[in-house]
Amino acid sequence: MATVPAEREGHIVLLANGPWADGKQLCIFATRLVKLRPIHVTVFTNAFFLERAKREVSSELAGVGAVGHVRVIALPSDKHKHFVDPVFDAAFAQVYRQLLSGEPVQCTTTGEQLGPLPLPQAIVTPNSTLESLQRLRKETGADVKLLIWYARVPSTLFFFHGPANRGGLGDVRAKVRAEAERRRTSPEEVFEETILFLDSVLIRIPGYEPLYNHEVQPQELAYHGTLGAEWLTIYDMFTSCDGVLMSTPECFDPLSIIGTRAWMGETARGAYAVGPLLSTGARAVENELMDADRGTEIRDFVSRVMKSHGPQSLLYISLGSWMWPKYPEKLWTFLDVVMDLGIPFILSHASEYAEIPDTMRHKVDHYPLGLLSSWCPQQMILNHPVTAWFLTHCGHNSVMESISAGVPMICWPFVGDGALNAIHLADTLKCAYELLEVRTGHGLERIYRTGARALGTRDALRAEALQVLASAFGEDGARKRANVRKMQARFDGVWAGEGGGGESVRATEAFLRDLGL
Repeated sequence: MATVPAEREGHIVLLANGPWADGKQLCIFATRLVKLRPIHVTVFTNAFFLERAKREVSSELAGVGAVGHVRVIALPSDKHKHFVDPVFDAAFAQVYRQLLSGEPVQCTTTGEQLGPLPLPQAIVTPNSTLESLQRLRKETGADVKLLIWYARVPSTLFFFHGPANRGGLGDVRAKVRAEAERRRTSPEEVFEETILFLDSVLIRIPGYEPLYNHEVQPQELAYHGTLGAEWLTIYDMFTSCDGVLMSTPECFDPLSIIGTRAWMGETARGAYAVGPLLSTGARAVENELMDADRGTEIRDFVSRVMKSHGPQSLLYISLGSWMWPKYPEKLWTFLDVVMDLGIPFILSHASEYAEIPDTMRHKVDHYPLGLLSSWCPQQMILNHPVTAWFLTHCGHNSVMESISAGVPMICWPFVGDGALNAIHLADTLKCAYELLEVRTGHGLERIYRTGARALGTRDALRAEALQVLASAFGEDGARKRANVRKMQARFDGVWAGEGGGGESVRATEAFLRDLGL
């Protein structure tokens, strides 16, 4: 077996074959680890993300002298979008055996052979690779910790995947299998119905006002994909993993994180809140612009709006890389209001389900203050002084970026993660407005905390949009901006003094100590 340099004997593996938002966070986390400890970190990703991942690592470690201690390797993949990627799982199973036997590992994309490193102390994965890893660990007998990377709002971890005795849904798989047997149908079909939260059952989540089940999915989804199959694996993942790393700072949602830590602690497992993990490197903006659609035009557009309208004048709109309204005419209604009010805007339409009608493209083309892009440099836009508000689906990565930039939000949530984030932002942190008239399907049923029901019509949405935008650009909006900046100041401190002070530094130190590093 090849020897490893004595000065860097620790080794952690991060599996970043999932959506790029998660992969990017894992790349940044890799750089934080090698800054804190003299260890090696290997990031396994896919061919599609390889160059992005390398650029991210290089930017974060520029001037530090530790670039060579983070290796980025591409493996075969089915261009994973959600949780399931059997091609990547099989490829990593082979790599795992190579690590165990001290053999070099080859990057599928470049063909480069990378020298052997010791078997890792831990493997961190955001998806169902955990199941195959557990089989490998049992097969080989190797003592490797398997941790889950959780890049969602902590309250969803606690509620959707936690034990019933702590207020969670418990073992959904067992319940769904029993129902599937009774109906003589597939568990996936039963779960697709379950996730709609049809029953108006009151649920309680630490730190939140009580809410009905149906409020956790305020939108009918345009696409479910493999959602049922994937969610059926998650409870088992959290039951059998060796711990969880959350890409959230504890100050954002302390009750949910404390609850998760207590849950994991019952079985001597760790829960570590290590977020936010955002690009701060020397080439962060340059990297975003390289990946963006119309990157140079966007940079010029925000500069032009800054000159013509001044700071805090732009509305940035993005519903994420996957979500898109099932009834997109509601989005066009909202955009008509924005243009009627003369508000400058950028609309990102990254979802593969996004279709912009020619009539709307024509309107925007003839509106000098609007721009459409299929992929935006989001951090650059949010951190630009021209940006006033962010209309978002409240995906957790977007929320972390918006708070870190001190930008208040207008929430258009779809399901789960986004729905709970919207409630937390609007009701607890008071740094956002939640749009209610965008709701569809069961989302139109009664809202527990207000007693109201949305009408869900385009006329009702137009009236709501006029009211929300007037408030956002008025005195009430200024109060919400002040609130988000208070949280921004707390975020600024969580990674301060990477050898000592911030809460996310301390959590990462605890993770490393628990691995014996």
